[in-house]
Amino acid sequence: MSLTIGADPELGIRLNGTHASARRFFKSNSSFGLDGCDSTAELRPGYSESPLDLTAKIRLILESGHQRYPELEFISGHMVDGYSVGGHIHLSATPTDQLIANLDSVLGTFSDCLDDLDQREQRRECGYGKKGAYRRKQYGFEYRVPGSWLLSPSTTLVTLTLARLTAINEMVDFNSINKLKQPCEFLRSFQSNLHTIPDDCQEGLLQLQLLLNSNRPNWDVNILPNWGLWRDAA
Repeated sequence: MSLTIGADPELGIRLNGTHASARRFFKSNSSFGLDGCDSTAELRPGYSESPLDLTAKIRLILESGHQRYPELEFISGHMVDGYSVGGHIHLSATPTDQLIANLDSVLGTFSDCLDDLDQREQRRECGYGKKGAYRRKQYGFEYRVPGSWLLSPSTTLVTLTLARLTAINEMVDFNSINKLKQPCEFLRSFQSNLHTIPDDCQEGLLQLQLLLNSNRPNWDVNILPNWGLWRDAA
C-alpha cells in the first residue's frame, strides 16, 4: 500500500536554562518555524513513504536550527515550561473510525510506556492531545493526539513507524488486541499482528524493542545531544 507520512512536531526553547519565545529566533513560514503559538517552535519536514527518510529530514532541520543558534536548547514532550507541545502526524489515508481507534490504541500505548504521564495529563487538561483528535486535510488527515516525540532519533523513528504500520494494517483490530494485554506486552508482540511490514519499517520495530527494554526516559532535557548535534555554545 502506498501511503505517505508527514508531521509538524513542536519544541519548547530554552536560552541559558530559561524559556525563550520561538518568535525571537524563527519565522512562521520556514522548515524550522512557528505555528499558532509564538512561544513554541515547529518543524516541517514535509512527507515521505519512509519513516527512515522522514526521520533523516527532521535531523537536518534540527541541525540547521542548531547551527544558526547554537546557544539554544530544544525540549520535547507534552508540556515545556507551561506550554503545550504536540507531535501531529499527517497520513495520506481516510480517517475511518477503525483507523483512528487503532492509532489511539497503538500510539497511546507507546505513550503509556514511554512518555511523562504527568505532562501528558497537563496537556490534556489544556484541551490538547485527547484520544480521537484529528483533522481532515486535502492529503488525508492530521492525527493530533501525540505530544512531541522528538526526544531522540529512536523515539522519532518508532513513532513514525508505528503510525505508518497502523495505517497500512488498518483491518487489524489493534484496539481489541490491546485490551487483552498489558501495554508494553502489547507493543512487544505488535509485529506478530501485522499483515504487511515494509522494509523501511524494520529498523523502527527494532528500535521499539530497545526502547521497551530501557527505563522510562527523562523528557525535560535538551534533545540535541540525543541527536548527536549539541556542542557547547561557549
